[in-house]
Amino acid sequence: LVGSEMCIRDREKPMVEKTALTDQELEEKLKEMAPEWKTGKNEKEVSFIQRVYHASKFMEGIDFVQKVAKAAEENNHHPDIIINYKRISIRYWTHTASGVTLADVQMAQKIDPLF
Repeated sequence: LVGSEMCIRDREKPMVEKTALTDQELEEKLKEMAPEWKTGKNEKEVSFIQRVYHASKFMEGIDFVQKVAKAAEENNHHPDIIINYKRISIRYWTHTASGVTLADVQMAQKIDPLF
């Protein structure tokens, strides 16, 4: 592995984690790969990326969550999912990096078609 990459094994699915992107790197990667996603910071000032899905009915939102969960499980990279009735927020950040990594942006890009 190169530089700051480390391989993490979870249930036999390897995933490459990297260090958190700088604010500038994050803005550039989002613009290039997932322009509908927005940046934010949590209560501990840790950066995340987020996109909100607005369902027309509650169960439509739950179906959306199941699709996101399936993609997350297949890629072994799981988001924070916040359900507020018909408003579903999907947040990606990497806990071990204390910020947003390229893997988070790649997952955002992968699940974009679900929106």
